[in-house]
Amino acid sequence: MPDWFYRTVTQPLFFRLPAVQARDLALGFMSRLARLPFGPAAIDFLGHMRADPRLRQTFLGIDFPTAVGLGPGLDARGAAWPALARFGFGFLDLGPVTVEGTSGPPIVRRAEHEAIWSPDPPDSLGLATVGPKAAEAARLGLPLLVRLGTAVSATDGARIVRELAPHVHLFALSAPADGLGDVLDAAQAASPRRPVLLSVPADLDAEAAGPLVEAAVAAGVAGLLIDGSVRAEPGGRLIGGPAREPALAQVRRWRDRFGEDLFLIAAGGVHEPADALALREAGADLVEVDSGLVYTGPGLPKRINDAFLFRATRDEAAEPPVRAPERTWFWTALLGAGMLVGSVLALAIAVTRVVLPYDEAFVGMHLHELAAVNPRLLAFMSHDRVSLAGTMIAIGAMYLGLSLHGVRRGLHWAQQSIFLSAFTGFASFFLFLGFGYLDPFHAFVTAILMQFLVMGVHCRLGTYTPDVAPPLRSDRAWRRSLWGQLLLVIHGFALLGAGAAISAIGITEVFVPQDLEFMGTTAEALKAANAHLVPLVAHDRATFGGMLLASGWVFLCPVLWGFRNGSAWLWWTLLVAGSSAYAAALGIHLAVGYTSVLHLLPVFLGWCVLLLGLGLSRETVCGG
Repeated sequence: MPDWFYRTVTQPLFFRLPAVQARDLALGFMSRLARLPFGPAAIDFLGHMRADPRLRQTFLGIDFPTAVGLGPGLDARGAAWPALARFGFGFLDLGPVTVEGTSGPPIVRRAEHEAIWSPDPPDSLGLATVGPKAAEAARLGLPLLVRLGTAVSATDGARIVRELAPHVHLFALSAPADGLGDVLDAAQAASPRRPVLLSVPADLDAEAAGPLVEAAVAAGVAGLLIDGSVRAEPGGRLIGGPAREPALAQVRRWRDRFGEDLFLIAAGGVHEPADALALREAGADLVEVDSGLVYTGPGLPKRINDAFLFRATRDEAAEPPVRAPERTWFWTALLGAGMLVGSVLALAIAVTRVVLPYDEAFVGMHLHELAAVNPRLLAFMSHDRVSLAGTMIAIGAMYLGLSLHGVRRGLHWAQQSIFLSAFTGFASFFLFLGFGYLDPFHAFVTAILMQFLVMGVHCRLGTYTPDVAPPLRSDRAWRRSLWGQLLLVIHGFALLGAGAAISAIGITEVFVPQDLEFMGTTAEALKAANAHLVPLVAHDRATFGGMLLASGWVFLCPVLWGFRNGSAWLWWTLLVAGSSAYAAALGIHLAVGYTSVLHLLPVFLGWCVLLLGLGLSRETVCGG
């Protein structure tokens, strides 16, 4: 559930349901998706949320891919850990865990406070239940932290540590730390040894906390976990906004008291990137997110990582200069330029001569003979070929824009957008096997452009350094841009659907009823006039479908992965490229008189959706 779908569609629906039902519905869906054969790939494709390698940090001998982790307040049952682990987190905080497991009153959403009420003590997972789940989560490659239940005995705490230590990287024991010595002994006996943290409530009284924490540190705990919850009536705790300031105060207090030697993880109302940065600046080594995924959206970890990366790369030394031909962007830019040149040439031919000598040789008929077969045949072929050329212009413009402004700056998503689109386009060349016409010029151009793509894959991307600070708080413009992003995602998927449908038609039926109505003929009559005539038309149709597939990917992927503040170049590239294709398609239809409302409706709808999506997102994407 990316932000562009969660904030616009699912959050308003979920907030009409009781909190438990909404949670189970959302996490259940993600759990099932993550366990499908291609489910993890689908999550990665929609979000592209993995943390940049430069955010990796090491504490207590443990490598964390990034400093933001998943807190236990969202998925206390561990239902969707395999899905949530792909949201850009650097570690997972699991639990609390007791030997038998406990349950209490259901959680309640307190939207007015941007918080979640949970019972005190909270529900806990039983050891028999959490064992297999921890083993599954360990295979995800992220460090795991397990919290022990608040009421576990010394014996039970030691047992939990012993049984989970093979899969878990560190443990946390709630204050007051009953049985601390036994838990520490069990953690020390594990192979390798596991650090133990003391979990301190955000609203723990400072005077009462001092001796408690001092004793725990002296006994050998490796650090503190600031629990992001505060007391709330009736008999529970609030996770979310009300814990933000108390958690900050706790972090400052313990960092000032123990200095840099104490390891600190902090949670508490992290609903915006600014909240995570505030905890880090106060002294937290790692921060946790839980209720923020409910109130802000699943894209929050990615936004926090963007903020972390911007701060981390401010003093980064520039890469040594590299010759342009050694970089991917040079070859993908040539690919885009080649597409543009070829498409403009194809457009010029399509509006003048329409067919080329090798087309005439294939059908065995000259231009005037083709015109004699049907008075609208050449106009119909011109409409197909101009629409194809317009789509190629859009693809070329997108490749060029992505190359010069994205790939050149080291943006991985821009590179992958071009690669996915280009390989799809080149693969569509083999659709000729379905209609039987191998266009020699098409084959020649494909062979030339394919070499640019292969060189782009072979060469190096380079390192991305953000030059525009990401927004640290959500605002009305950002929320409005999510509606625009949703429309642009729909637009991209619609292009893919249209491309698949037209490709299939091109190698099977070739014509739709509106085509034959425009020409005033039948497919059988055209076949009777010349056996090669329909394959010639099918070649145009299938090629157009293949280019629509390629354009679908290159219009969809940048919107999924790179639509963010400071990307004005992407906004303008989408506008110019998309409008060029739609203008060409609409213009040729009007020019030849092919004005069937049903046939032109997709063109009008597609253009309107594109423009509306860009209009709604302009303030955010072009800002900065």
